[in-house]
Amino acid sequence: MPEELKARTDTRGEASLRGHLKAEGDEQTGSQSYIPPDAKDDKALHTAYDLLRGVQKNSAFPPNGRATVPN
Repeated sequence: MPEELKARTDTRGEASLRGHLKAEGDEQTGSQSYIPPDAKDDKALHTAYDLLRGVQKNSAFPPNGRATVPN
């Protein structure tokens, strides 16, 4: 995130939300409120595409509507 925007945004990221997708390895912190101007630089967008296309696997995707969300 550019330095000039860091002071103006809420820096809570997905990792602070209940039931978020777990990262492989160390969890990263940060804000998803900043979207890079060029889509090729948007890591969250590419991760979502990979999940939808089956390139990446995650036990929380696709979500199970009958499962409970951990607190």
